[in-house]
Parts: sequence; structure tokens; C-alpha cells
Amino acid sequence: MRNKINKSDLIMKAALEIFDNKNFKDVTISEIAERAGVAVGTVYEYFNNKEDLYFSIPQKTSEHFNEQLRLQLDGLYSSAEKIRKFIWFYLYYFENNPVYTELLLMELRVNKNFFNTEHYRGLSDGTTEILILIKEGQQQGEIRNDISPYLIRHMILGVLEHITTNWLLKGKKGDLVSFSKDTAALVLPGIILKQDDKKREDANEII
Repeated sequence: MRNKINKSDLIMKAALEIFDNKNFKDVTISEIAERAGVAVGTVYEYFNNKEDLYFSIPQKTSEHFNEQLRLQLDGLYSSAEKIRKFIWFYLYYFENNPVYTELLLMELRVNKNFFNTEHYRGLSDGTTEILILIKEGQQQGEIRNDISPYLIRHMILGVLEHITTNWLLKGKKGDLVSFSKDTAALVLPGIILKQDDKKREDANEII
């Protein structure tokens, strides 16, 4: 099983490298297999066709993102600090994986075929990590619970995706991570429950 997982990752890594230089329609399975150092038949053991391979990349990368995010959050207890770290890590990860970033935000996000696949739903599931942080903060009384956690998630991801897309359109110039501080300063005051508000909520619960 371990060998299969490694080969699958190897194939997707090779495909991502090739997609960086060539359009999807111009890439062949045999080219991907050669880059990955596997037989063509091996590619079909894991993916139905080229499109299936193409659409699998975001879901797999999302899983890796979440694994690394959990390590980043380890030892943090404040909801505000966790969300601040999430914002930083999102920008850091996408800046350091520019090929994947461009594939996701410039191509697959606007691909109707991708939108209707299990891969897209898997990618959406990958955003549950930030949703979990928001819900935990609401349960702990650190984040406003008069706003839907889903709306808060949309707001945070919307800002981050806009910043990242703009960075891509400008030729990936500049330091994407440098926006993390201002982004947190913009987002957090609107969702973090102030001490006075928390006291009022506690008082209302008692009444």
C-alpha cells in the first residue's frame, strides 16, 4: 500500500511539473509516465485518464496543506492566534507552490467539469480546517457567534484568494507572505469577540 501511495504522489508531481510548461491539452499520459519514471500502464492503475489525474492534484495537495497546517497550529491555544497563523500559512504555502497555485486559482476554479467532480468536493472538504477553528472559537466564546461560521470562512478565504490571484496576475512578483499581517489586522477585529461583548453575552445567559 505504501508503494502505491508513493507512486501516485510521484505521478502527480511529474504531471504538475509538466503542466507548468505546457497546456493541459498538449500533455500526454506517456509524457507524464516518462517524467515520473513509471510505465504508462502504471498511471492508469491510479487514474482513469488525463483529466482524472489533472483533477486529482488539488485534492491531494489540499490534504498535504492540512497536514502541514496542523503542525503549524500545534501549541497554539487562542483562536485569534490560530486564525492569524492560518492566514500566514495559506500565503506561505501558496507562494512556495506557485505551479499548483496557478493551476488551482487560474484554471481549475473556473473549470465547470472540475466543479462537478468528486475531486472538487474533496477540495471543498479541505477547507474544513479553517471552519473547525472558527467553530471552536465560537464555542469557547472567543469568536462572535452572531455570524455564521460559514460566512466567516468565506470572508477569510475570499480575501486570501483575491490577494493570491492578484499576485499571480502580476507575474508572482513580490512577497505574498508580506500581506499576512495586514490581512489578519483586517479580518480579526471583525470576528473576535471583545471582552466587553463577552461580558454582555455571559450576563444575558445568566438572565
